[in-house]
Amino acid sequence: MPRVSVYLTWLCLLLGTSALAAPADSQVQGYFRDLKSLQADFTQTILDERSRTLETSKGQMFMQKPGRFRWDYRQPPSQLIVADGQRMWLYDKDLQQVTVRLLDKALSATPLALLSGAAPLEDAFIVSGSGVRDGLQWYELRPKEEQPEFKKLRVAFNGDVLKIIELEDAFNQRTRLSFEHLQRNVPIDPGLLRFVPPQGVDVVGDVPR
Repeated sequence: MPRVSVYLTWLCLLLGTSALAAPADSQVQGYFRDLKSLQADFTQTILDERSRTLETSKGQMFMQKPGRFRWDYRQPPSQLIVADGQRMWLYDKDLQQVTVRLLDKALSATPLALLSGAAPLEDAFIVSGSGVRDGLQWYELRPKEEQPEFKKLRVAFNGDVLKIIELEDAFNQRTRLSFEHLQRNVPIDPGLLRFVPPQGVDVVGDVPR
């Protein structure tokens, strides 16, 4: 199962010198505060503690605040994750199984709460600038409360364009989401942000009654 599925029960964002505090607050908080919608192609890469690639997946994502998103994994494996504002649906096409979770339970103070608008940035994270690397401006985000799934996030921008969200867990493994063809604050087809389980699949979890 793609690591983003694991960390969906993981995706959000100033300790540091005074010289870094102002730009970190301005760019990171400003970007996500003003974010209404997002769509992009993504590459998800899982790296070990030595930065060796363990797994790579590709797909397309859509997000609309508050609490609606779609992560469509297309190569490999075949999996779809949809949040409709109330529930999050994880559809594993190979297993023909859908797992349903209430959105508040699924997100909490996780990285996807950052994109979905489920939690204000400043409520959950401490942000610090971490400099320029590979031509990108990087920021580090640490959760204010200890999280079992991850210990910190990194966010990278090329100018004012979001390029990377990277999660590091307690074992120093990293899950990196790299974005291409990103479009910010554009209309999203509402049908992409709803999910109806296909006939014949097993549906488990917080199923609507």
